[in-house]
Amino acid sequence: MFKCKINHHSGFTLIELVVVILLLGILSVVAMGRLFDGNQFAARGFFDDTVTAVRFAQKLAVSTGCAARVSITASSYQLFQGTTCASGTFTRAVVNPANRGNPYLNSDIPTGFSLTPATITFNSRGFIDSGANVTVTLSEGATPTPFSFLVHGKTGLVQNL
Repeated sequence: MFKCKINHHSGFTLIELVVVILLLGILSVVAMGRLFDGNQFAARGFFDDTVTAVRFAQKLAVSTGCAARVSITASSYQLFQGTTCASGTFTRAVVNPANRGNPYLNSDIPTGFSLTPATITFNSRGFIDSGANVTVTLSEGATPTPFSFLVHGKTGLVQNL
């Protein structure tokens, strides 16, 4: 009887390994460019902070029984309440619940971004005084980003778009 010894080699060839390493390198360069664009992350954080502030103002108006106002400019927002509940002037800055020593405001908008200016006044029932819907958008230059929210005038609901 004749015995034949067959050697089976398993594994990748050198060319296959080089191609895989090259493809991983290209993918990592593309992914790193997207991950390290910190301005987009900062913009999303500022947008989420603005939405939270508007929701807080609505809840503050309901819980205190006094109207609350959010004043949004192109580069910041701030929350106000009237000096008295019957007052129509909003001069008293709302204190930030996270840090009692500071007013509830944020002016650290990321470079190149701007907000749609708006004034939103919630009455004691949590509705917008005017009853009209308000849309606020965070945009970068002339290119709008998908960061928008809508405040429903008749319910006070703050909805991300």
